[in-house]
Amino acid sequence: MSVHDTARRLQRKLKNSDQYQNYLELRKKVLAKEGSKKMLRDYQNLMMEMQTKRMSGEELSEEDKEKLQNLQNFIEINNNVKKYLEAEYALSQTIQDIQKIIFSDIEVGIPEEELKTEKDESEVETE
Repeated sequence: MSVHDTARRLQRKLKNSDQYQNYLELRKKVLAKEGSKKMLRDYQNLMMEMQTKRMSGEELSEEDKEKLQNLQNFIEINNNVKKYLEAEYALSQTIQDIQKIIFSDIEVGIPEEELKTEKDESEVETE
């Protein structure tokens, strides 16, 4: 069996798993209601905006923190959005776990310390 065949089998297993089916069901519920859909979109946009600020070294303002807190409070009330986000997070964690397992014993590229050693040796040779 080829690596690609194994990957396709894993993809089918994940797609047929209870976890993924639950995620799809919750996503369908959120998308069926305009208010839930808007709340989710606002939350995702706000999270993206805040992540961009953090990555650029910018501090989050009190206004940003308050916006996020208010939106999170609304999400706590909206059971469909809350459960969807929880299911999305759990599915994402499962996929990350699978990636860790797959790449745990695989070496790709040359370790930086090896490159550094070669560079240092070449500098010595040119002197």
